[in-house]
Amino acid sequence: MADEKNKALREMARHRGLTLKTSRRRKPGGDFGCYGLVDAAGKPVLGIGAKGLEASAGEVETFLRDAMRATWKSSAGTVKVRKIVPEARPEPAPKPKPKLKIAVANLFAKLPAARRAEAFTGLLDRPGVRIERIVSNGQATPEDEPMVQEQDEWVVLLKGEAGIRIEDSVEVTLRPGDHLTIPGGQRHWVTYTAKGEPTVWLAVHIG
Repeated sequence: MADEKNKALREMARHRGLTLKTSRRRKPGGDFGCYGLVDAAGKPVLGIGAKGLEASAGEVETFLRDAMRATWKSSAGTVKVRKIVPEARPEPAPKPKPKLKIAVANLFAKLPAARRAEAFTGLLDRPGVRIERIVSNGQATPEDEPMVQEQDEWVVLLKGEAGIRIEDSVEVTLRPGDHLTIPGGQRHWVTYTAKGEPTVWLAVHIG
């Protein structure tokens, strides 16, 4: 038990930068069973007098524990609490201004009545291609006045209903979504368009 106690006291002293001194000399009036503490330079700190070691194990333990508490309080008082400041988030970069202004239009907006004649609205005219919207309302091509153009024409019916006949072919009926190509120089006729409602075509002239 004494050895375990001495070992524990030595560890406590070592943590304080001190060395535990013990005596095993058995002689009348000697310091057997006493303890002392010296610092790193060998200077007496506790329990060392003119006659040798003087402190008991309990006194050494109390001294070391009190010293440890004092050190802890001193260090705790000097600890600075660091306030955590949230990292500032960078402001989002402004959106670049568009270089191109896009104009959005709707093929079904402001449809003309087209009761007397078909209405043609140009949408795009570039070298080699011309796009137009055609609105019909009951019109048909006279048999003796067929339509014919030099360029190929691609047409799609967007709304309503119509019949169309190309020379040397049979008549076909077009409903929304139906489309066909009329070769350039080919005579053709619109045989009928729906009455009482607009029939809307999109025609692309190529060449």
